[in-house]
Formats: sequence, structure tokens, C-alpha cells
Amino acid sequence: MTIGKNIKKLRQLHNLSQKELAEIAGVSDKAVSTWENEIKEPRMGVIQKIADHFGILKSDIIEDKVTPINRNAPQLDGLSKPMPFLGSIAAGLPLEMVTVKEWINVPSEIADKFPNAFLVKVVGESMNKLVPSDALALIDPTAEVNNGDVAAVAINGHDATLKRFYKFQDGITLEPESYDPAHKTQFYDKKSQEYTPVHIKGKLVWYMAPLDVKF
Repeated sequence: MTIGKNIKKLRQLHNLSQKELAEIAGVSDKAVSTWENEIKEPRMGVIQKIADHFGILKSDIIEDKVTPINRNAPQLDGLSKPMPFLGSIAAGLPLEMVTVKEWINVPSEIADKFPNAFLVKVVGESMNKLVPSDALALIDPTAEVNNGDVAAVAINGHDATLKRFYKFQDGITLEPESYDPAHKTQFYDKKSQEYTPVHIKGKLVWYMAPLDVKF
């Protein structure tokens, strides 16, 4: 299967017009038509942009594979595997972490690398320099979290937030990475942790860009 056919199949899979796919890729709808009709091939940078948008691998578009990843399909001939989706995780204000809502496909190589991980939806803009709001973040509860890593952190036992994590002798710092300066670093010293305990729930190891992200 050619690149053009893969792109057409991906577009049809998500019920998009050529114009809508063109907006995602940052090109004209005429360009999409030339790809699908195998007149021209898109640049590698454009292919990467499309792959990032749909949360698939660039090779899913370039190589001769059966079909790109559909989030809600069972499993697609080894290309993807379902992983548990827990719901929402706050990247601004904490939200309660919930039980498994559904299973969502991710690339098989990611699922195999992090078999114990789970997906959560990022809500808010406090980490938007790194992870866009509405992205699906893959959290590995078994991965070691070192200073400077981005982690899902439970505050006061049941709420979770996605932040860059630092642990020092005098306390824990949760640092945002946002274009909005309104988001501030949070610090919990040892005394405050007696009343507001902070626990790591897992490390951010991968994320899938939201379907409506604009490039």
C-alpha cells in the first residue's frame, strides 16, 4: 500500500474531508488530492505532523501496513494494542482519578514497552509547553520517577495532577510548564504533607496528541 492510499484510508477512518485533513497537515486540499491520487508524496515533516495529530507512528503512513490505529478498535493486526483509559487528570486543577472507563489503542511497541501503564486525559493548560490539553497521557506506575521527570502525583490521597516533580530534603515541588504565567509552582514542605500528603502515582512515559489539536 502506498503513502497516498494510507493517507486516504486514515482520512476516511476519521470521516474527514480532504479540506479538513489539509488543515491538519498545514497544506491545501489540492495537495491532499495529489497525495491520494499518487501524483505527489508529502514531505516527511508533513507526514510526521499528520502522524502526531492522530497519535500514530510515521511508519503507519509510510510503510505498507494494513491500517492506521483506530482508538476504539479491538486490535489491528499487531499495529496497536488496547490499554486502559482511566478518565481525566488535571494539568491545572486536580481532578479525581477514576476507574477504567474504556480501552484505547496505542502503538504495539508502546504497549509492549509499558505493559503496566494506563491512559488518562490531560485537562487544563498548566503543562501545555510539553503536553497539550485533551491529550491522552500514558502513565507508568512502575517506572522510577527522578527529579525533573513529569509525573502523575496524587494530592491528599485521591486527586491527581500532572506536573514536573522534584523532591528535596525540605519538601516536594510540583512545577508547571505553561505558556500562561498564571500557573505557579506548588511547594509542599514536610509539615504541610502531614495534612496534605503527596504521592507519586506514576511517570509520564508517552502521550497521544488530541484529535483536534492545531499545528
